[in-house]
Amino acid sequence: MNGYNFTEIGMLVGAAVGGILSVIGFILWHSTVTFSFAFVGITLGILGGSIIDKRSVK
Repeated sequence: MNGYNFTEIGMLVGAAVGGILSVIGFILWHSTVTFSFAFVGITLGILGGSIIDKRSVK
């Protein structure tokens, strides 16, 4: 993890997972509201990463 913190990694993972869920939801339900899953994923990834960053203070 050269130079990356857990908040950044959490944001990337959250965007990937949320993006996958939003595309699957759009395919199944044909509703653009499912794209909000990406925002939820990013938010949860940032929050989770920042919690891990605070706990792993050097």
